[in-house]
Amino acid sequence: MDEMEQYRELFMTEAEEHLQSLNQNLVDLENCPENTDIINLIFRSAHTLKGSARTLGFEHISQLTHHMEDILDNIRDGKIPVNHEIMDLLFKCLDALETMVGEIANGENETTVDYESIIDIIKNLKNKHLGGNVENIGNSASPVPESTPSSEVSANVNSANAVANTVSCETNGNSVSVSNKQSYSLKNEKTVVIVEIKKDIDCNCEENEVSELDINEEIDVNSKIDKSNNDTDKNINTDNSKLNVPENIDEILAQMHQSSNTLCAISGALELPELQTSTKKISRFTKSVLDKKIDMDKDVLQMINKSLSIMNSIAKSIENKEEVQKYGNDDDINNLDNFVSQKVELKNSNVDTKEIEIENDIENDIVNGAFEEIEIEFDHTIFDYLKNLNKLAKEIDNNSNIWHIKSEIEEDCMLKSVRFTMLLNSLENDSDGKIIQSIPTNDDLKNVSYDNLDILYAYSGSEEKLESILNSACEMKYSKAVKVGIEINTDEIGNMTELTDSLDCNLDNKEISCDYKIRFSIDPECALKSVRAYMVLKDLSEIGAIVDSCPSFDRIKAGDSIINQVEVYFNTRADIDTVEDTIVKTPEIKNIDVTSNKKDNQSAIQNSSEDSDSEDSKSSGKSERKEGQSKKSESKKSQTVRVNIEKLDKLMNLVGEVVINRANFTQIATKYDLKELHNAVGRLNMLSTELQEEVMSMRMIPVAFVFNRFPRTVRDTARALNKEIDFIIEGSEIELDRTVLDELAEPLTHLIRNSLDHGIEHSEVRKQAKKPEKGLLKLIATRERDRVNIVIKDDGKGIDPDGIRNNVVKKGLMSRDEVDKLTDNEAINLIFLPGFSTAEKVSDVSGRGVGMDVVRTKIESLGGSVSVHSEVGKGSEIVLHLPLTMAIIQTLLVKLKDQIYALPLTSVLDVVSVNKEEINNLEGQEAIIYRDHILPVTWLCDALHQYNDCSSEEIYVVVVEKNKGKIGLILDEVIGRDEIVVKPLTGILKNINGLAGATILGDGKVALILDLNNL
Repeated sequence: MDEMEQYRELFMTEAEEHLQSLNQNLVDLENCPENTDIINLIFRSAHTLKGSARTLGFEHISQLTHHMEDILDNIRDGKIPVNHEIMDLLFKCLDALETMVGEIANGENETTVDYESIIDIIKNLKNKHLGGNVENIGNSASPVPESTPSSEVSANVNSANAVANTVSCETNGNSVSVSNKQSYSLKNEKTVVIVEIKKDIDCNCEENEVSELDINEEIDVNSKIDKSNNDTDKNINTDNSKLNVPENIDEILAQMHQSSNTLCAISGALELPELQTSTKKISRFTKSVLDKKIDMDKDVLQMINKSLSIMNSIAKSIENKEEVQKYGNDDDINNLDNFVSQKVELKNSNVDTKEIEIENDIENDIVNGAFEEIEIEFDHTIFDYLKNLNKLAKEIDNNSNIWHIKSEIEEDCMLKSVRFTMLLNSLENDSDGKIIQSIPTNDDLKNVSYDNLDILYAYSGSEEKLESILNSACEMKYSKAVKVGIEINTDEIGNMTELTDSLDCNLDNKEISCDYKIRFSIDPECALKSVRAYMVLKDLSEIGAIVDSCPSFDRIKAGDSIINQVEVYFNTRADIDTVEDTIVKTPEIKNIDVTSNKKDNQSAIQNSSEDSDSEDSKSSGKSERKEGQSKKSESKKSQTVRVNIEKLDKLMNLVGEVVINRANFTQIATKYDLKELHNAVGRLNMLSTELQEEVMSMRMIPVAFVFNRFPRTVRDTARALNKEIDFIIEGSEIELDRTVLDELAEPLTHLIRNSLDHGIEHSEVRKQAKKPEKGLLKLIATRERDRVNIVIKDDGKGIDPDGIRNNVVKKGLMSRDEVDKLTDNEAINLIFLPGFSTAEKVSDVSGRGVGMDVVRTKIESLGGSVSVHSEVGKGSEIVLHLPLTMAIIQTLLVKLKDQIYALPLTSVLDVVSVNKEEINNLEGQEAIIYRDHILPVTWLCDALHQYNDCSSEEIYVVVVEKNKGKIGLILDEVIGRDEIVVKPLTGILKNINGLAGATILGDGKVALILDLNNL
């Protein structure tokens, strides 16, 4: 498993815990909206989930939880009330987060959840309650106002290849805060500008590079120039029809221009200044020809061919790692600028009454449709302002403006990262500017190629100078800058530290009176340092009072700082060991140093210093305490270990093999009756039993793992049914085997929804029945020896036996005569019939008649049973009887012919011996008199479709309990009670009715485990 996969698994485990905590706490918050402790718990879970998601790059989860935190923070500050609208939104966020986490568990990094629409709802809701007017500007397709650009936006910087008209779409009204403590605020979160960029030249060439051969094939100068053109220069310059100029000359020149720019960048990177100068000259030459500043003639065509030859030689030499500097000394290339100047003068001298100015080229292109308009959105929220708050405040104090620079590279640029790096270097080297943040960073550009670059830039120079820097960037589709309106609260920033630097706690200069001075550091690899520090300070505040800390408690609580160490001045009556233990229990805390300032401790130190130097004594004592603390910390950390469930299952299988071999040794000891062997087997039994119990306890999980998901189910179902419910959970600390617990969610969901829909009445009906308006629903877990009972109890209208009888007859499930013979309790148990429902119409909650049947089927497959108790008008109680585990069970071994079978002991009530004459036939059903009652009996050989050749007069009857009541099984022999390991059946035996599994006995024989409910 790679490292990323390990982090993903760890994230999944923690995310599921946080989501479960959020689910439970949100329900509690709805019931107790004034409880700030619940809000803090929710906020902590959301904050931790956001940090973990951001660390692993799950930005969709991080963004949604960030906006969810905004709502929680305003609730905590009393700005937004806790009402149904807010709670529905928070639950909607939670549902979306659960879906996203589930997608990550399935290996999907992208999400199908429309979380952006939820974020928009959050923004609108904040706007509604906080009185602001937040405009949704995130949709780039929205129409841009046809208005004159504002003064702020008019300062936007144009790129070398673009002439731009900019339009700012800013948020109106109150500034939008993105910090819990209002450390800063953005005047506008996004800005939209319209940019006119030059259209790409329509190039039909199949390859990006043009070789010298291509040009030679297109341009044969010596053979194509007409001799008559030599009469005058004017004729050569003006009569292109006599030159066989290729039709795609513009495409060739455009590719030459791009390639020369690329070679220029490579030459700069290789520190070859002469070669870089030559390639720049070629670039200027091709640009002049493209822009029609010089006319095409024989000399120009020859220079094009010469330039292309030089470029191809440079490229091949670089590729073959040969010497390239020699190509920087070509005389023709060195004189290229003079050549261009001469040709420009020649053209200007032949133009009558017209001057061609370079500055009008762009306007001519616009008129000719050479430009197209595109809309660019500057999302200012992508930058981490909180992390760079000190830098921003410092630059603003130095009269710098904060700019958002956005650049996009040309698609056919071969060295995109080099171009972006050159732009970053140009900006960084300017004495008036400072790069605050770039996305991607310079390091990222070294490893991956990017198409876009966003820069947060502080600049104190003129806008024209910044424009010039951006214009110097080559091969950019556009490169623009807009001002970022940011306001920083200097009062709040005073206590903050840079996230990239370690915290320097310097409270020693203060005279602070306290009982303990505490220092501790946080693991450098910890992803959520502020959360760990907050947990320590919160735990300390529960046993004493924090006098002062660095950083402050409020700053840590806000999560604004990532810190490496914390210093605390603390008052408490607790001793030093208690203080240390309180700190140690928080994970990822290291180098704990607790110094006592209490008078009794000081006097003890003075007394101990009589025989030694006091300074040595103190340092020695401190060292010993640190050593002891370190050991204590290690012992605390080793108490809890995460173990993959597959390893536990494998360990359980090995324990099962030990149990089987233990039975084998017991049989051998009994067979040979050796005292020493009996003693050894006795010790083996004791050790194996203890090992078995320990492993079983490792697999045991509190039922709260399942129970805690139902408050949300009750809340949502009650709202859908328009009922008011008090939901109480009891006994959630009772433990069950994981394999049993995993299967409980579905049947419990059916039972709870059934009680809410069919059992508990609406408030008006309860009033008339003189009941409390709110219905009461209880989910209770109790332990009885080797079984756990789970009770679902309500105070609703109960189950009417007569109503059940009528519904069964109406649905054609039984005849009237059959139901009339049933007792009330038997009639109530008809609710488990497949297809039966008391609902008058099918709804999202019930009415399809599958819920209760699913419940009984699932519970019986777990080796349990279901019982129902109800009283009309007072309520119902459904009890699930479950085994503690399904891995190792107690059974009664019986024999039929030569085959041994195992009956689960939880279903066995009694074993009796009867004569054949005592078996009577009553209306086609064999039965015996058992304790003055008629007990139906069946031959086990008949149930298993085996031939019955029993000739013995004395037979055994095992009384068992099935879902339809008691029944007696007639068999040949009862072997006795034994503990067995359940092995699942596979292949053709998997779906045979009446078989629940198999086991291996001590003598190596295989015994089948009977499923009595399906026998």
